[in-house]
Amino acid sequence: MNRTLTLAITSLLALIPTGEAAQQPDPVQTPPKVARPAPKLTFAERIKQYLLKVGATVDDNKSTADMIVSNSANLRGGKVTIVIVNDHRRNLLGLYVYNFGSLKNVTNKEEVYRYLLEANDSITIGSFFVDSDEDIGYKYLVSAGQTMSQAAFETAYITMAAVARERKPEIKKLIGVSSEKEEKPPDAKKAGEDKPPL
Repeated sequence: MNRTLTLAITSLLALIPTGEAAQQPDPVQTPPKVARPAPKLTFAERIKQYLLKVGATVDDNKSTADMIVSNSANLRGGKVTIVIVNDHRRNLLGLYVYNFGSLKNVTNKEEVYRYLLEANDSITIGSFFVDSDEDIGYKYLVSAGQTMSQAAFETAYITMAAVARERKPEIKKLIGVSSEKEEKPPDAKKAGEDKPPL
């Protein structure tokens, strides 16, 4: 009889669900859907989105995967060309403006340099410079280690456009070029200044 009782208890225990059996998912239930992460934007795609929100236009014919040529229009019908460059070698994002003129044939270079240095002391973003071709430019560099936010990009872009508009007439006057006459950029800097200085 003990043997029969032991078999009966063992059979009953086999029918009682254990913790393992209770936790197993019902095969009829579907697993919850996991949201896929948004695809990572390329440099060009991200900058184009930023520019769209700022109200600037992109010149796709002159832009490349690591260089975006953009135009910021003003109320008076003028425009400022700002080139945004992804410099992998130095891990920098650079915003560049040219078309201020060249110092090649200027006799009062000291006066122009003095003006540019004084301008650099008074502006909040970026700095004026003279490149190896003696062309005057304006640049702002930030680390590309972290993605620049839309707000930070807008601040830099709008400020640079305003500084370029404000300072260009005085720079052109100093180098003896009429501010009404647009100076054609050298071939190396066409497309909104293709080749930012190193």
